[in-house]
Amino acid sequence: MKRTSFILIAAFIIAMSLAAQTGPAASKAKALVESGVAFFQKNGQAAAFAAFDDVKGKFRDGEYYLFVFDISKPDSAICVSRGDGNRALIGKDMWTTKDPDGLFYIQAFAATVAKSGSGWVDYKRTNPESKKIEAKSSYITMIPGTKFFIGCGFYKD
Repeated sequence: MKRTSFILIAAFIIAMSLAAQTGPAASKAKALVESGVAFFQKNGQAAAFAAFDDVKGKFRDGEYYLFVFDISKPDSAICVSRGDGNRALIGKDMWTTKDPDGLFYIQAFAATVAKSGSGWVDYKRTNPESKKIEAKSSYITMIPGTKFFIGCGFYKD
């Protein structure tokens, strides 16, 4: 009985995770990341970071914005661009940032791109609109030819 319950719970968690990564919100986040990568490749780093940082620009749509981290140094993830308007984090090493459950989610981002080049990471953050801690999922990928990963996330409601 315990084993059956465990299997059902595990199956439910996996199904919910996959649903979050295949619905319209996930598609929108992934498309924004892919658009950001294409813009970076066409226009270069300086123009891309300026565009990504513009809170009224084409890389910001409500809760959707791009963030970029430099992982060129071991055990380090420097925030180099983010479109949420929180300029205080630009230049900060966020390697040891944890979510409320203790997950080092920036490290999880880096591990995801190191393992497969891109993917999804689930974690928790304070939603700036509700002011409550909520589940969030971010799509992360490397920018080809760089040591930068780029991502976009959404709150899972």
